[in-house]
Amino acid sequence: MTTLGGHVIARESELILQLYRDEHLLGLFGRIAGIQAVPVSDPLERHVINSLHQQGDTHVAHTDDYPLALVLFTEAPADPAHGGLLEYVPHTIDLDTLQTDTVRRAQHRHGEGYLLRSDTTVHRVTPLRRPGPRRTVLNFAYTTADRQRAVTPSASQLY
Repeated sequence: MTTLGGHVIARESELILQLYRDEHLLGLFGRIAGIQAVPVSDPLERHVINSLHQQGDTHVAHTDDYPLALVLFTEAPADPAHGGLLEYVPHTIDLDTLQTDTVRRAQHRHGEGYLLRSDTTVHRVTPLRRPGPRRTVLNFAYTTADRQRAVTPSASQLY
């Protein structure tokens, strides 16, 4: 996986900065998630571009440091058999749950996106299974006013 950090994106794209800071979108995301969402102060973490572009590329199982992730697809494998699927289990930070029958899978296409409660949902992206298909996303991270530092959620934050 290749990642482009927010500090580079900020230097190169005023449009992405404007979208990230749009108060109407930020308010909508917060209402959907039930939190008072605010931009992440860390310029490296607030927005990133992740690209899976080689056979075997994956985004391993994890939770995020910040509560919300808006993931927008610029490229995605057309066939789910090619990999690049989102796998997730809500309301847990236990990585082992991705090995159980509770895992959910989602295929996405170019131009789609999703909003994820990413600090309390263990998630990963399945490996690309052949050469050629690519999965490239723009990820916006949002937080709350009291969570500007990267932290692991406590059990009480899971529900």
